[in-house]
Amino acid sequence: MSEIKGDKLHVNLSASQVRRRLKGLGFGVRKVQSAGRNEAVIIHTATGGHLRELRGIFEDVISASARDLYTNEE
Repeated sequence: MSEIKGDKLHVNLSASQVRRRLKGLGFGVRKVQSAGRNEAVIIHTATGGHLRELRGIFEDVISASARDLYTNEE
């Protein structure tokens, strides 16, 4: 099976809770995968303003390692 193309955003929420927050929004989200208990990976193609909005939705639960990556990008 091929890998889904896109960037990954790691959050400290279950996959079902992530899907609830994203319901009806979009923002280039391709897939939400479980990465263990209360951890999920959002595979997305969001850029620019949509990426900022996507991060804003999950600002309170973005994992520490992912937060370090995003602060270095900007």
